[in-house]
Amino acid sequence: MVNINDVSIDGQAQPDELNELAKIVEEFTSRLATVDAQIEGLKEDRKDLVSEYKEKLDMKTLNAAMRIVKTKRATEHKHTLDQFLDIIEERDLSV
Repeated sequence: MVNINDVSIDGQAQPDELNELAKIVEEFTSRLATVDAQIEGLKEDRKDLVSEYKEKLDMKTLNAAMRIVKTKRATEHKHTLDQFLDIIEERDLSV
């Protein structure tokens, strides 16, 4: 029997017995495969949605606008960000 002791994760002992560990690994990989399949399905749904609106919207510009909004929301110092943007835009600085 193979013993894989002395491994502790977040204070919980990993099973020492190989069959018990194998069962947990199989459960994890099965659940991970399910999540990965769902992610792929969502990617396909996203692709279909973009395709549906491609004729109605300028998707490239909309994506740029959404990136700007995400950046602004994630920025702690919004006033400083606005100042930087004004300087770069007004002086036509290369970026």
